[in-house]
Amino acid sequence: METIDTIKLLGQVPNHAPQVWADIGAGTGVFTVALQMLLAPQSTVWAVDKNPHVLWSLPKQNEVNIRVEEGDFERAMDLPLFDGIVMANALHYAVDPVVVLQNVLQHLKPSGTFILIEYDTSTPNPPWVPYPVSLAHFQQLSSQVGLNSPKELHRVSSQYGQNSIYSVSCQLLQNP
Repeated sequence: METIDTIKLLGQVPNHAPQVWADIGAGTGVFTVALQMLLAPQSTVWAVDKNPHVLWSLPKQNEVNIRVEEGDFERAMDLPLFDGIVMANALHYAVDPVVVLQNVLQHLKPSGTFILIEYDTSTPNPPWVPYPVSLAHFQQLSSQVGLNSPKELHRVSSQYGQNSIYSVSCQLLQNP
């Protein structure tokens, strides 16, 4: 995926002051790099993945720090609270997305932003998309895990088929 597409999928990340964000299920770090380009200087991006080896070589950009952590979103993770969390093309690996979202969202500040980026399909494509999370499916999941109604940010065509990749932004409900 091109950097311009990753930036568009992230939408308008608040960059008025330094913040601490997480890229959960960071993979190769494409969205970690895009977050660095969008956040204010002196911000920090935590790149969290169960196999973080490739993330160690990501360069610091735009005076935004990267902190690499090993973590599996299907289990409890020892992480702080974040101003924002991105999960990009990762939730579709979870057998139980509700448990994963609960694990992840417990690390989001009450006023924080959660951005999900996924393939808009209901058809599994193992091993790459074994448990798809279409936009319609995520809209149902969001209320189950205490998120407000997702706002679609952007959509790009997928290189791997006829489906698109969508991004949404939402916040925790004040009184779930």
